[in-house]
Amino acid sequence: MDVKQGWVYLYYVFDIANEIRLEKLEKVFGKRPVESQFTYKRITPNHVSYSQPPLSIKLGTRQKDLGDGVKLNFRISAKFYDFGAVSFKLSFPFSGTFAELTKISARINGNSDLEKDIRHELERIKAEIQDVLVGPAPNTLYEDYIVFHIQTLEKPAPALDFVTQNANALAKIIRSDSGELSDSLVKETLRNSLSYYVDDLVILDWSAALILDPFEITDTLEIIEFATIEALELRVYDSVLESELEKTYASIDKVNSQPWFILAIEPFSPVLMRLEATRMDVVEIIDKVENTLKLVGDPYPVRVYRSAAESFRIKEWKSNVKDKLDTMEEFYDTLVGRIQTNRLLLLEFFMLLIFLVEFVLLLLPVLGVK
Repeated sequence: MDVKQGWVYLYYVFDIANEIRLEKLEKVFGKRPVESQFTYKRITPNHVSYSQPPLSIKLGTRQKDLGDGVKLNFRISAKFYDFGAVSFKLSFPFSGTFAELTKISARINGNSDLEKDIRHELERIKAEIQDVLVGPAPNTLYEDYIVFHIQTLEKPAPALDFVTQNANALAKIIRSDSGELSDSLVKETLRNSLSYYVDDLVILDWSAALILDPFEITDTLEIIEFATIEALELRVYDSVLESELEKTYASIDKVNSQPWFILAIEPFSPVLMRLEATRMDVVEIIDKVENTLKLVGDPYPVRVYRSAAESFRIKEWKSNVKDKLDTMEEFYDTLVGRIQTNRLLLLEFFMLLIFLVEFVLLLLPVLGVK
């Protein structure tokens, strides 16, 4: 089957700071960035909105030779979120066969040259906006995601028939694999799908999505993009907490080698301060991320988000972060308890010492010692 009209969207998302002061971006870029809002054409937009809309800028077009006869002209834009994330969107139109689309999918998925180019673009932008970044962070972790939008087919068909007749080809596009896929893998790839009308379809997998829709899909893209960013933020702060816990273990081992009375002074103070500061920072940022996208009720956009969250295993990442936050809190309580216990022991030691000194002073006259 041939695609008469469609688009391919490639996302790269990074965490670059604890906060981006969006209100100051206009001065940096010399023009007002575009505010992202939801404007669903098919249903009411009242169920989905941003608490703090991200700001977007256009970065022009780039031509890239990906090899194997694949040359693409990308439109590039960048979107900035107040909680410190930046998302790059590369888009280009497509028309042709499913086999050609699979070939393109294989060339852009995990392409190191594209990633290198985007990282270079990111560093250039970071240098320009460094004054509006609060708590700049190393951007070693990132997420990428591909969305294939088939807007018009040469031979239109209802969504259900479309999937049934082209299951293997669709799975190849989504998986970026031109080989013969097993029936079980095809079934697994297409499992997470949903429709609103008979002529639309969204199939979400962990690394790519395929959408059949004759209308523009701006809001569906926004939701998928945000879910990708949420997955990245959870990964980033899971890594931050893991690193902090390792430092805490090392600090405790070092302190435990000291005499017990030293523990009563304040050897754990730096550890406690770092634990509490990290825990509060992570809780604050994760809370801000989760409250950025407002989802109410159970309309189609909410279903898209839940489907994306399932594909990206957001629930599991949240559970990992929560477990580490709970561990940090237990560490904090345990260390505070140890300090209090050792301080009581030290206090009792000094009280006993004072009692012995007073006793000796009282005994000296009786022994005839002046």
